[in-house]
Amino acid sequence: MFGKIVFLIYLNVVICKDCYWKEKYPYDLFSTKTPYETVRGDLRDEKMPDNRCRPISLWSLHRHGNRNPSRQVMEDINKLQENIITKIRNEFENCQTQLLNTNCYQDIEDLLKWEWNTTLETSPSYLTGVGYEEIYEIGKRVKQKFRTLISGDGDKFYFRSTNMQRTITSAIAFVHGLTDGTTIDLSTNIDDPWQEDNVIRPYENCAKYQEEVSSGQQINDELAAYDTSPEVLAVRDRVQIHLGTTYKLTVNDTYNLYDLCRFYRSWSPNLRSPWCSFFTNDDLEVLEYRDDVRHYYRNGYGSQINVNLGVAPLNDLYKHFKAATLGNGKKIVSYFTHDTMFEMVLSALGLYKDTNPLRGSSRNSSRLWRTSEIAAFSSNLIAVLFECQEEVMYRVQFLINEKPTPLCPKEGCTWEQFVDRFQVFTNYTTEFCQSKASSINSSKNNGAVTLLLMNILMFLPILLLT
Repeated sequence: MFGKIVFLIYLNVVICKDCYWKEKYPYDLFSTKTPYETVRGDLRDEKMPDNRCRPISLWSLHRHGNRNPSRQVMEDINKLQENIITKIRNEFENCQTQLLNTNCYQDIEDLLKWEWNTTLETSPSYLTGVGYEEIYEIGKRVKQKFRTLISGDGDKFYFRSTNMQRTITSAIAFVHGLTDGTTIDLSTNIDDPWQEDNVIRPYENCAKYQEEVSSGQQINDELAAYDTSPEVLAVRDRVQIHLGTTYKLTVNDTYNLYDLCRFYRSWSPNLRSPWCSFFTNDDLEVLEYRDDVRHYYRNGYGSQINVNLGVAPLNDLYKHFKAATLGNGKKIVSYFTHDTMFEMVLSALGLYKDTNPLRGSSRNSSRLWRTSEIAAFSSNLIAVLFECQEEVMYRVQFLINEKPTPLCPKEGCTWEQFVDRFQVFTNYTTEFCQSKASSINSSKNNGAVTLLLMNILMFLPILLLT
């Protein structure tokens, strides 16, 4: 009898611990895997510059919606979940587990009932149903806010994506939302992806970026510094204890477990996943920073190359609005791309720039560069050009994730202010993309040509005499 009382007291202590399944405010920022609903505003609530102003042109840049993991991530997390669940089930059934010492019963039960989504293996990186809905709803809100733009000739609308399934389908979803409930058909206004798109994916064709940034050593060095930091190692150790099994976690396993948590959470109607139960909110905040560092150097202020590449879409924005003021612009121009491009554009605009660079050696908890907030799934930059019946004839309004930005005051930038800020982007050129290797090869080739010409000239008299 005494033993039963002790067991009940012990069980009560376990259950009274913090349980993920009933957590009121679970951590909801997961870097670039954050669902759009977590961070978005609502452009329908934003006031237009003035009652005497009417929208005449809208330009927008979108990151694709929620997607499946890439093939490599999918393979890694599938292997990990099989190993962990097998261990937990075997040890749990044989009463050898320590899970009940560190977890709530309901969290364990939810995990053992959980099933792997086999469709991931056939559709890596594809847009999900959640992602389609995110982008569709954005298009719908644009239609409701700027209804007067959704009319007129079809040649007044233009949409284009990169050549990936997730961006192509995002463009379709946006146009679907934009026209749903209307008689207008804009599906034929979606241009085919360009083979080389130096407007919304210039980094793919930039040798300097590919060699010095994407494949450069600095990203690896910064991430290695963070992966071996006391904070990250402490997270690994806490998760190891929380797992309550004999499976030995590495730091890489910890990040794969984090991916299981954040991907499956984003697909759940209640934004929860049993895989998240192994992390505390503090743990998730530590792991979130790793992607911020990675994206800071790969896409952001960590390299001037990134900033330079971010100018390409802004050059396009300026030209379209300039054409609209001359009476021959389009009503809506929208592009669908990736977090790489979106973060480059934010960097070119000088937004979310920290005083000191982000470093892997120590976490900056008060940083401005937070990809959860600025580059979640379906993140977007929307610019609207207004024609006004006042002394200031045109105004421009900017929104990021449907919220106001510091780019312009609430009443919008005047046309002169917009020109002062954006005309510089018309000087965009890709000359800086030439890599060192290309320059060296070019010099070698030029040298070889020069030597060949000298030899021909030297032997020319002999050739003429024969």
